Parts: sequence; structure tokens; C-alpha cells
Amino acid sequence: TNLDVVDIDGAVDFASTTAHAGDATFADSAKAIFGAGSDLQIYHTGAHSYIKEGGTGNLRILAENFTVRNPADNESMIIATPDAGVTLYYDNSAKLATTATGIDVTGVITTDGMTTSADINFGDNDKAIFGAGPDLRIYHDGSNSYINDTSGTGNLYIASNQLIINNAANSENMARFTENGAATLYFDGSAKLATTSTGIDVTGTVTADGVNVPDGEYLRFNTNGLT
Repeated sequence: TNLDVVDIDGAVDFASTTAHAGDATFADSAKAIFGAGSDLQIYHTGAHSYIKEGGTGNLRILAENFTVRNPADNESMIIATPDAGVTLYYDNSAKLATTATGIDVTGVITTDGMTTSADINFGDNDKAIFGAGPDLRIYHDGSNSYINDTSGTGNLYIASNQLIINNAANSENMARFTENGAATLYFDGSAKLATTSTGIDVTGTVTADGVNVPDGEYLRFNTNGLT
């Protein structure tokens, strides 16, 4: 029988394939149910729409190109392409896209914390910025590297129980500072000046334009020179 409209009160059980040439209309909270255990349900409550998958296995959406757009179909929210990237949008502007090597973010990353197991790479003049000012900036300008604390309040502190400054090859000391011990300056890897509990210890010759000795103090010489 050909009918324009069929109104059914109750459940309809389809044991075989059924073809529809028109819409299938469901009332609020009436569900299109799939699976023997009501595994997949699609419905609208009058307030919200749901695709509910509560059965065994996963909910898989198979598509050559998958796009989520606004109801007016004039703004993208998600685009996913096989063998390519997934892009997330904000107000129709791409903000995060997956790439073959990771992700590409357009804009600023704001996070409560970050842990990495690999390098973080900054381009020339790209800065690691700390403080609201920004108070502290670490960067390389293509020619030189900078730890820049010129605009922030307070001081720049380097806290360590032993601080060592080496050459770029990490094969030669230039300066070494030890907690409760000496601060030592080097020349070509050889210690030349070290602080001691009584003053300084110089290895080599002291060359100066002059020496000022306070009243009551004195210079002492031995067979090795000035001490």
C-alpha cells in the first residue's frame, strides 16, 4: 500500500532491509536504536541532540573527508582528511593542525603546565618569556645568545651549590663557583684567581696600574713575591 504518511504508536522491528523515499520523523526523546542491546541510539530530547554509543566496541565514523560545521554551514569547526591532517578551528580560523612531525599551532599556547621528553626549538629572535612584564627573556638573535633581565623588577639570581661556566665544547673551565668554597677564574683552562677564606689566591703575576693599601695595613713579600 502506498501511503504518504504512516503514524505508528509503538515499536517497529525491521527484520530486513527497508527503503524509505522520504523522511523518517521521530518525536522528542523517541530514539533510532541500533544493535541487539540498544548499543547505538540517536535522538533529540527537546533540548539537546544525542548520538549515544553505550554498547561493546567503539563508535566509528567512516568518511573520506570529515567536517564539523555550524548549523548555517558557513563556518568550519573540525576538518579531518585521511592521510593528512586534522584541523581544529576557533570562529572559523584554524588554530591547531596535526602534521607529519607533530602539531602546528596558530596563536599562543596557554597551559597550566608542560612536560616534554624532547627538545623545544625556538627560531632566531623567538623568546622564552618569563614574568608578566615580560621580565626575563632568553633568546638567540641569529648572531648572539641572550639572557635578558633588563625590564623586570628585582635582580637576576642564578642559584646553585656549584656553578661552572665552560667553553662551548664543554672541555675547558672558564669560571667555577662552589658553595662554602672558592670562586675561581680561569685563563685557557688554568686557574688564575681564586677566593679564599682570607682573601684571594693568584696563580701567576699580578699586573696593576696601582695598589692602594689602607692605613694600618701592609704588603708582605716573601721569596716568591707579593703575598
